Amino acid sequence: MTSTAVKDVSGPAPVLPRGPGVVWFGLTELVKALGTGFFYPFSLLFFTELSGESLRSVGLVLTVTALAVLPGLFAVGRLVDRIGPKPVLIAAALLRVACFAGIASFRGLVPLVVCTLLLALGNRAEQAASPLLAIRLAPQGQSGQWLALTRVAFNAGIGAGALLASLFIVDTASGFMVLGIVNAAGFALTALLYLRVPPGRPTEPAPRRGLGGTAATPWRNLPFLRAAGANALLLTAALAVESALPVFVLRELRMPSWTVGVLFAVNTMLLTVLQLPLSRVLERFRPGLVLAVGGMAYVALYASALLAGGVPRGAQVALLVTGMALYTLGELAVSQAAMVLLTSLPPQREQGAHLAFNQLFAGGATALAPLLVATLLAAFPLTLWWVLAAGSVLAALLAVTVPRVRERTDARPPGAGA
Repeated sequence: MTSTAVKDVSGPAPVLPRGPGVVWFGLTELVKALGTGFFYPFSLLFFTELSGESLRSVGLVLTVTALAVLPGLFAVGRLVDRIGPKPVLIAAALLRVACFAGIASFRGLVPLVVCTLLLALGNRAEQAASPLLAIRLAPQGQSGQWLALTRVAFNAGIGAGALLASLFIVDTASGFMVLGIVNAAGFALTALLYLRVPPGRPTEPAPRRGLGGTAATPWRNLPFLRAAGANALLLTAALAVESALPVFVLRELRMPSWTVGVLFAVNTMLLTVLQLPLSRVLERFRPGLVLAVGGMAYVALYASALLAGGVPRGAQVALLVTGMALYTLGELAVSQAAMVLLTSLPPQREQGAHLAFNQLFAGGATALAPLLVATLLAAFPLTLWWVLAAGSVLAALLAVTVPRVRERTDARPPGAGA
């Protein structure tokens, strides 16, 4: 598997990422993930309690604002290419500080709409700029490890943040006010930590005429579109599993609630422990093939859910745990290969524009997954797993058509395409 970093031919790259700024970058990613994990489990209750609006209104506002912000990502992508990812990440963190402070200070629908719209913009901008900063900081041949570091920090931070929130946040207006204050402080600290992170290698500035003027624009880059489409299908599946599996296990299979905890504990443990070493192994293979194989591994969990209803209780647990373990290995492969492809396929000077364009696909997946789960679980629960399996197979077919990413060397012009 190749990467956007210059290829190091002096020997094998280490499993752990190295290079200037790696500690500050990892710490910043971890603090940012801690804040997200601290907030995410209570997000609906937070918005409902502090805005004074109904749960249905809050749900509608979150969906509409998440979709409404997507067209603005074109401008975000151009900005990343013009000034670099680090200033955009700092601005995104400060924007979220202001949003959490605003929600904690003003009640009503209008403040809720404005703040959630800006929160969605900050979240999407961060997701577009963070991997780009990682690959620009990575030494020769190590961009895969740096991208894996972002995933390790994310998974560890999300889990730890959710645990801390469950221990300290109480279901009261004052409790959710504390949640908002803690999140604002967390993103303020993130912005400060980013100041210690190096800006990374500069690239040739993007052309002033914008995204629509050359053949390298995201919507004309067919290999990139195939990779983004495959990633979006697999992201939809992952989000669907996250929300549907607990409901299916408890209500359809009638299994005890601890089963859900065991399944997600297996997922979290494997994601945290294996991300870095597995990323080193996967670099030996073509990323499109890795993405396809990882997507097909998702089917193991769907099959275990379909088969679990016809076996004894002990066998149910073993079957689901095995399916979850294989699914998690696939998730590790997908997250690594997708980021390598999405950062390697664009021309270097338009990486920000391409990654921002990819957020259109990610935003669509985020909006589609809850609707898909709610619709099918309510009427045809078993059909959900067949639909997800079909989506994973389609993603694998798209992924294997993505050509091998060409290596970049010191002699390669910085604006050359992949």
